[in-house]
Amino acid sequence: MTFRLKTIISITIIQSLMLLVLVFSSVKFLSDSSEQQLLTRSSATLHMFTKAIKEPLNSGDKKAITTLMNDLIALGKICYVKIYDANGDLITKGGPKLHEIPNPDSPILHNASDGSYDIQAVIKNGDIPLGKVEVGFGTHGMNTFLAKSKSWIYTIASIELIFVIGLSFLLGNLLTRNLQKLKIAVNTVKEKGPGTQVDIKSSRDLEEIAQAFNSMSYNLEQGYHDLQKAKQEAETANESKSRFLASMSHEIRTPMNSVLGILAILKESKLKPNQQELVETATDSSELLLSIINDILDFSRMEANTFYLSNHTFNIHECLQQTLHSFQNQADKKQLQLSLSLSDSVPEYVSGDVNRLRQIMLNLIGNSLKFTDSGFILVTVDVHPINDRLQLTCTVKDSGIGIKAEQLESLFEEFTMADNSFARFHEGSGLGLAITKRLVNLMDGDIKVKSEHQKGSEFTYQLMLDLSTAEEIEIIQNHKKLPHTLIPKSTKIQAQILVVEDNHANQIVIKNTLHYAGYEIDIANNGKEAISMNQEKAYDLIFMDISMPGMDGMIATKNIRSLSKKHKKMPIIALTAHALSGDKERFIDAGMTDYLSKPFNRTKLLECIHHYLSRAEHDVTEEGSSVHNIQNDKAPNELKYIDEDVIQQIIRDTDASVMPELITFYIIESKVRVDTINKAAKEKDLYALEFEAHTLGSSALTLGNIALSAIAREIELHCIQQQFDEALEKAALLPDIASKSFLALEKRNARGFTE
Repeated sequence: MTFRLKTIISITIIQSLMLLVLVFSSVKFLSDSSEQQLLTRSSATLHMFTKAIKEPLNSGDKKAITTLMNDLIALGKICYVKIYDANGDLITKGGPKLHEIPNPDSPILHNASDGSYDIQAVIKNGDIPLGKVEVGFGTHGMNTFLAKSKSWIYTIASIELIFVIGLSFLLGNLLTRNLQKLKIAVNTVKEKGPGTQVDIKSSRDLEEIAQAFNSMSYNLEQGYHDLQKAKQEAETANESKSRFLASMSHEIRTPMNSVLGILAILKESKLKPNQQELVETATDSSELLLSIINDILDFSRMEANTFYLSNHTFNIHECLQQTLHSFQNQADKKQLQLSLSLSDSVPEYVSGDVNRLRQIMLNLIGNSLKFTDSGFILVTVDVHPINDRLQLTCTVKDSGIGIKAEQLESLFEEFTMADNSFARFHEGSGLGLAITKRLVNLMDGDIKVKSEHQKGSEFTYQLMLDLSTAEEIEIIQNHKKLPHTLIPKSTKIQAQILVVEDNHANQIVIKNTLHYAGYEIDIANNGKEAISMNQEKAYDLIFMDISMPGMDGMIATKNIRSLSKKHKKMPIIALTAHALSGDKERFIDAGMTDYLSKPFNRTKLLECIHHYLSRAEHDVTEEGSSVHNIQNDKAPNELKYIDEDVIQQIIRDTDASVMPELITFYIIESKVRVDTINKAAKEKDLYALEFEAHTLGSSALTLGNIALSAIAREIELHCIQQQFDEALEKAALLPDIASKSFLALEKRNARGFTE
């Protein structure tokens, strides 16, 4: 309800109430006045009549009594008269309305419901009663007068009420017109922003309010423009910060890739002890610098809300023990007692982000190692179930130098260190604890610290993890039992690999890294050179840098893809120092197959080559392939379910004695994965279908199940290319090929293996 309407209604109600009070008061006054007048007249008339009739009644002169009665009736407004003697016998009566008195003792007018007011009087001579007189005075005239009076009063009141409503409407409009202007101006400010001005010329108070509003609106407009400008500047600064971080990340990671790569190559060469120590020191320093960069990038992702957690089943006991083990050498050098106390309530397997949990532990234990020179570092872990989840409580306690009380409040703030002086003895970015706190918060937890200077510190954090299913645990346990196998040598020697890299140091690193793994590569110094080399030679795989002079990697990729149908399917892997959130997706959208960040990990680099060269060998092409032959009319025994060369390669790389157990566990795990693929296909869960097909394809290729690996890779490729109908068609063929592949492998297993 608007203020204007409220004002009008309020005025109308007040006026109406006052009018009603006046009307009812007037009606009551008239009624009371008429009643009093009747009472007075009737009492006076009866008194005079009793005086006049006393003598005739005393002498028994009935004629005189009748004459006096008729004279009384002749006065008018008399309904009846009754006269009784001393014995109560009726002497005479008369009048137009004769009846018995229903309540002769009641003087109340409203009891005269029959149209007459009944009154009586006893006539005495001294103390001797002579008789009694009853008279009924008519009330019709008075009632008629009252009815007419009420009618006039109500008519006048109704007219006045209409007048009051009209006056209220006019008065309400007059009072609220300026307020309505203010309301419209306020709504305009709300919808369109400040700056609106209102013109009110009225009473001094409203004018002052209007002037105050105009001043406020003007100041808000100026402030709004300043705020918008500040916002734009902040957004520009934030974009500049993001560009700076991206540039810094790229520019530092590129030489770091060279440094770490060369150091890794040097480690594998024959060095003198002092040279080995220098290489290790350089490696440690480089890795520290890289960790600082990673801290800054992690923090920037958190600031931009582009930092996400994964959720997978993992062995928490192994995670914690391995984390402590990674610090054991440092603890031994300082002669510190580094120990882990696991509560019996901690299950072996949980579900969550194992990498981020490890990062939290690394930050806290690493912090304790920095600031503890003697004594101990104790890690205690406990778990409590809460609403179908697990609350992990972990405490890292040390006997180090502790933290001063004034430093505790700002300890978890970014770029803050306990020793923030220029002469501090411990390196770091000052982001470790800030990132740790944010990670804990992201995992629905909190972290607290208790410390006493020179006596040690105690960091305690709580976070939430999920329960693991028995199926997930079984898959992990079976996978752990599979021995590690090397990449088949046949794949290494035959591959034609092109590396597009403009940095000479990086060229040396990747060339030597792949040379030690058995690969020979070609180098292109820029995007244009890469296009030219692809026109002259057929490559199996390309590693593509992004930032290069003349033509960047994304444009080069698009040009290479357009060369031929074969080039459209060629694996082109982004190998770049761009490592910010969204970079990988940007490169994939540009046509690249996958992404590796610099500094690259040698193992991941080789796994990537093996993965994509294996897929390229068995993927479907227009000319036909082993996968295509699956749908031909050939008999099942013509399909290559097992590649004996792969089996022999595994034996050479490991040992013949492990083969029976390896095959058994492979078949158990793969059957579960085939069932998962069937379920994903039925539910049209294409993400799960792609992931499971990729995993099955890799493990099948490792054990030489060529046909199974090929169809799994084809399903994965269709999912990647969003050819979902084709992916589902291939998934329908998978169970039969898997069954025959497992059977063939079981038969091969039964024949035994020799060195």
